Amino acid sequence: MNISNRLLLILFYNSYLVSVLLLLIASTSEAPLPKWGGYLDVGLVLVIVYLSFTIFGKSKSQPRFQTAHRTALNIVPLMLLGMWIYRNSLDFNILLPGLAWRTYLFFHILPYALNLWKPEPTNE
Repeated sequence: MNISNRLLLILFYNSYLVSVLLLLIASTSEAPLPKWGGYLDVGLVLVIVYLSFTIFGKSKSQPRFQTAHRTALNIVPLMLLGMWIYRNSLDFNILLPGLAWRTYLFFHILPYALNLWKPEPTNE
């Protein structure tokens, strides 16, 4: 199955966003999520990891670290500010482990994803 690079990236980021939304809902709700929420999150994790390896494998050229670095410089302080603002309504025992691995994977894939989204022009 050969899907276009942009569709692959859109699938990755949509799966990632739904997974983060589930994490935020789980860390802010008074009652635990239903069982299906956990199964959905595990399924999304498998999809995200598969798509991450696919993105990494398809991006053969040098990754764009400068753009990824600038993105990280903006995302991390905004996440920390949001956690500080909503600290009274967050369950950090749920939020921090989930946010840690999601952020780690996101920042590792970001330079390669940028390569696939906007490939270098060729001189042919």
